[in-house]
Amino acid sequence: MLLVSNRLCMLLFSALSVQFSYASADGSVERMLADMSIRKKAGQMILVYNSPYEFLDEHNIGSVLIMQNMLKNPDKLKKTINETQIKMKIPLLVAIDQEGGTVNRLGYLPQWKDIPSAQVMTRWPKDSIFVYQKRVAEALSALGINLNFAPVLDPAENYSGIPTYIDKKRRSYGTASEEIEPPAAAIIDAFSENNIGCVVKHFPGYDVDVNSDFKIAISKADSLQISQYITPFQTLHKQYCGIMMSSILYKNICEAPAVFCPKMVGLARTISPDGIIVTDDLWGVALRSYTYPGQKIQTLKYPDTAFIRIVEYVVKAGNDMLMITYPDKVPLIVDTIEKLAENDPAVLEHVNAAAGRILALKNKLNLFNQ
Repeated sequence: MLLVSNRLCMLLFSALSVQFSYASADGSVERMLADMSIRKKAGQMILVYNSPYEFLDEHNIGSVLIMQNMLKNPDKLKKTINETQIKMKIPLLVAIDQEGGTVNRLGYLPQWKDIPSAQVMTRWPKDSIFVYQKRVAEALSALGINLNFAPVLDPAENYSGIPTYIDKKRRSYGTASEEIEPPAAAIIDAFSENNIGCVVKHFPGYDVDVNSDFKIAISKADSLQISQYITPFQTLHKQYCGIMMSSILYKNICEAPAVFCPKMVGLARTISPDGIIVTDDLWGVALRSYTYPGQKIQTLKYPDTAFIRIVEYVVKAGNDMLMITYPDKVPLIVDTIEKLAENDPAVLEHVNAAAGRILALKNKLNLFNQ
């Protein structure tokens, strides 16, 4: 066990010195990057609620998020996605977080109203999970979706044996890596066969028993315990295309939430050098309260100066894709990234690498050939 802990310490120590590689076989990504301004690269780093084409084009948006209410009329959504993709100069990553159970974005579609939860699927043979999830992936692919924020790799119980919030919502496949990895691998493989990339979550492991969206949740896990949480992320790293960061504050590792912490984001990068590192929603109450402490968080009164700090934290920590559920804040995000890159060579290098990894993923998913 001590060797595992020492290994985590070595990974944390080397996390900020990882060399990035985003080359495509035919050099198309490099040529595309060479022709892009900082502002356009910043736009590629943004994931926003699915929005009108004019807005996406104006801000050079790289990715959109599909929510459950957008699937009330699937035919209309499919038509909109297809028409937008045709118009976009650079195709979009069209993302969804489709898990099943309590996180079932396909719930409005009668045939997919009751997709089993992770907890239920743990009782299934791996082959059965693959066959079922392949059908789910086919349904998503038919709508034009090419990226899924699943499966969850979080433990059902933390190091103290306390059920986690993820387990309470029946979203976990188990606690030990040997319980989590087989079903997760089957899901990733099923989606890959339909040319949908999977972003696993929530790094380094959602081990608290409260919802970290509403207030900063604090984990007391030490490096040994965290090394156990990250084992599935390490084992499956060749199969998934990205990692979503947690907003939990792991106080024994960092003084900021994981998504703001260069050590934590760097650790994710060490595990998946070419994968995209994704934030959770930057407009989440917990993250906003972190940069505006002691205040009641209200959408219309939350100051731009505080939100700019959020953007600075996640960019400087090394995240590639910034999720925002409040489209009106997109111009501010782009402006902030552009200014940071213009004034800090390290940020400029990261923006180039982040945009490169996102374009490389689009290339891998054959979006440029559609």
